[in-house]
Amino acid sequence: MKSLIVSLAVLMACGPAFAAPLATIEGIADPVLLGALQSAVGERAETDNPADGPMRQARTAADRARRLLRSEGYYRAQVDPRLDSRSQAVVHITLGPRVRIATIDALTTPDLDAVPVARGAITLSPDAPLRAADVIASDALGLAALQDAGWPSAESGDRRVRVDHATDTATVQFVYDTGPFSVYGPFELDGDNWRPGFIAGLSPLTRGATASRTQILEYQRRLDALASVRTSQVMLGDADPATGERPVRVELTPTSRHSIEASLSFATSEGAGANFDWTRRNMFLGDETLTVQAGIATLQQGLGATLTLPHWRRYQQTLSFSAGLLSQETDAFDQTELLLSAGVTRRAGHLEYGAATRLDISQVTDATGPRDANTLALDLSAAYDTRNNPLDPEAGLRGSLQLSPAATFGDVETRYVRVEARASSYYRLSGDLVAAARMRIGTVLGTSAESLPADLRLYAGGGGSVRGYSYQSLSPLGIDGSPFGGQSVTETSLELRWRAREKWGAVAFLDSGAASTASTPDFSEFRSAVGIGVRYYFDFAPVRFDIATPLDRRSGDAAVQIYFSLGQAF
Repeated sequence: MKSLIVSLAVLMACGPAFAAPLATIEGIADPVLLGALQSAVGERAETDNPADGPMRQARTAADRARRLLRSEGYYRAQVDPRLDSRSQAVVHITLGPRVRIATIDALTTPDLDAVPVARGAITLSPDAPLRAADVIASDALGLAALQDAGWPSAESGDRRVRVDHATDTATVQFVYDTGPFSVYGPFELDGDNWRPGFIAGLSPLTRGATASRTQILEYQRRLDALASVRTSQVMLGDADPATGERPVRVELTPTSRHSIEASLSFATSEGAGANFDWTRRNMFLGDETLTVQAGIATLQQGLGATLTLPHWRRYQQTLSFSAGLLSQETDAFDQTELLLSAGVTRRAGHLEYGAATRLDISQVTDATGPRDANTLALDLSAAYDTRNNPLDPEAGLRGSLQLSPAATFGDVETRYVRVEARASSYYRLSGDLVAAARMRIGTVLGTSAESLPADLRLYAGGGGSVRGYSYQSLSPLGIDGSPFGGQSVTETSLELRWRAREKWGAVAFLDSGAASTASTPDFSEFRSAVGIGVRYYFDFAPVRFDIATPLDRRSGDAAVQIYFSLGQAF
């Protein structure tokens, strides 16, 4: 592992070797313009023909410099390719006067009423330097203003830029083909695979309002995001001669209504496992999704179903129902469980928050013997997520907080509040190197670990917790020496992820954590492990293979733990 970390550090430190510039630039005092010229001229490529002498390199560099200078408004710059005293390529530049803008105009056809809209959005001002980038940017601003002010099909025409070399001034005219002025008309849906009311309810368009290309594209983006839609198109039909309204026509192509997914996992401390998902989309013609999950593993087996109703009663609000049966046999406890829940979540940009009710009916056997435990809980949650890819994030962060007031009754009678916070962050150090960090903190307030059912206590250790240690092994022990579980838990992970090739990558990681009988973390019980891993990247996610070893090895701890699964560790 040390050799891998050293190799990664060397790769970061070395970087690519610097190539020699194609030619040296002389005569430019402005550092910004000099930098732009150096970038435009470029570097000598390793494949350059040795027969191409320095003078040819100087001429090539001069041609590139002239193009850049004209784009910056230096139409009369003198660009002289030459050789220096060492026979190296040099480009000497005398800038001369810079062309400035004298007048700015806009022409809109066939709708001349659009001229003030386009002209008002153009940011160029008289006496500004004639820069190609500024002209192109202003053209785009004018077009966007037209498309959002009632001319959604507007297009840019050929700009007219005339330079007077005698006065070093220019006139700029922006030309647009506006198309017809448009207001939204009635909604029309092509096809009967969805309820028209549901599709219309996702629309940000209001009948009679001025048409906006941004709004139309937003509507199409919302439709493309539906699980039951493969492709979507939103168009405006021909205007009604009487009202001028243009009907909003929606064409949707459905995706497959059914899918089956399977995944495999393995860990030396947790055994092998397989998960299967069967999905039925668009159950009631409103993009509802029913997913049936089955899992078979060494430590647990389960069967469950989840029904989600997206955009329930309002956009970006989801109603979900779930039910499941679970059987677990771990070192800490054996359990048979029936779980029922219903909840609502809302999204607002990167923020998601929600509330759910949960009923858990369990038969649990641990060191204290068998007990029936029934739990009714209210789960309040909030999450903030800016990750660029949930299965293989390379940038962004995710933070979540869950607050769960609960009451347990049956053979166990207790009331408590469970609080759990998680955070992970991802930062790209270079083109192929990503640093990732994770933290989890949890606590149960208002009761003791002994009063909680075994499955509701907090545990640490294992592939989803602290790699290098057996499943649940970093938890307080019971009277029989097996993991008993605690009232609080803290976990941290650090990873360095190296994408060596398109399909292959490697990681080095440090995991730490422990569970405690107290409601606050006990860092004296913290234990750490280090490891390395290999990643094989599919188009949708990587497959990971990790090997870890404990740094604080205790009697009974294995020297090495191995993990195999789909997706990054976090």
